[in-house]
Amino acid sequence: MSSDSGQRGLNRRTLLAGAGAIAATTVTGVAAGANPAAAAGWWGYSNLVQAVTDGSWIYELANLPSLGNVYVANPWTDTSSRTPRHRVVVVDAEARRVKGEIDLGEGSAFGLAANHETNIVYAGDQVFTRKVYAIDGRTNRVIGSTEVDGGEPRGLAVNPNTNKLYVTLTNQGKVAVLDGASLTVEAVVEIGSIEPAKVAVNPVTNKVYVSNANRRGTDSSVTVIDGATNAITATIPVDRYALGISVNPVTNKIYVSNYTSETLTVIDGASNGIVGKAYVGGSPTGVEVNPATNKIYVTIFEGKGAVTVVDSNTQQVRRLRVRPAALGITVNPRSGRVYSSSQTEGSVFLVDES
Repeated sequence: MSSDSGQRGLNRRTLLAGAGAIAATTVTGVAAGANPAAAAGWWGYSNLVQAVTDGSWIYELANLPSLGNVYVANPWTDTSSRTPRHRVVVVDAEARRVKGEIDLGEGSAFGLAANHETNIVYAGDQVFTRKVYAIDGRTNRVIGSTEVDGGEPRGLAVNPNTNKLYVTLTNQGKVAVLDGASLTVEAVVEIGSIEPAKVAVNPVTNKVYVSNANRRGTDSSVTVIDGATNAITATIPVDRYALGISVNPVTNKIYVSNYTSETLTVIDGASNGIVGKAYVGGSPTGVEVNPATNKIYVTIFEGKGAVTVVDSNTQQVRRLRVRPAALGITVNPRSGRVYSSSQTEGSVFLVDES
């Protein structure tokens, strides 16, 4: 499985809310309520830049606030031809222009993660070289690469406090723990045959959370790992096909998008219990949290493309129409800007909630 979605030709489902509408959604634990529908011609994004112009696909996003850079994974053309694109595209903070490209040599980037303290970006190639690459954000040069226990690196997350990099190896049912500076593999955690997909870290509690997709069955889960010991401390059942995952370190809440169930599960990091669930729309993929505003952003891949915004403070759930095949999502914690992308269109845009 190559990345978040779409590459396996999954059936498209129409979003239940109209284009640009605010969804009438019932939520428990996160928020509840709805607003009237917005005007039919309203779009939930402002600035837009064409990150690639050759028709190739883009996947995940990451950002480095201090450098004003947004990084865009551009791994290949599509799933049928699989022509590789050995680059990470760099977009400016306004999402108005491409600042440059990073050559990965023989590698292609599917997953991305960034350490905001060291200004290092990590890219995972789960298809071609099966390596993890480290990129210096100040020079946009590759400064290291490594194979990870013979696996296919898919999801990546960094703990900036410990400079540990966590990488899911979906084909092996493992999570590798790497030193962020040397890319040395320090430990490998056995998750099992439930296809670990994405990973997120709470740097305050030093807990690591892994979404287990298990797309062949009905049971999905989140594995909790103690970052100090690399021991598994809990396994939490969630809805079908758990995919995206993100942590709010301020509230100690974990958010999981469930692709098949079309829901967002909320987990309390203190108790490891499920404290909320929201319907977010057809085929949710990426999830990111803005800790300052306590808003959760979920990309909706199917239909015309959308970003669902869950506001835990105002108890609103809004579905914003954006570009088709919405996939990547990243939040700049300093500016509050939210960036998303269209996989098939090759565009990156600012999410606009006004």
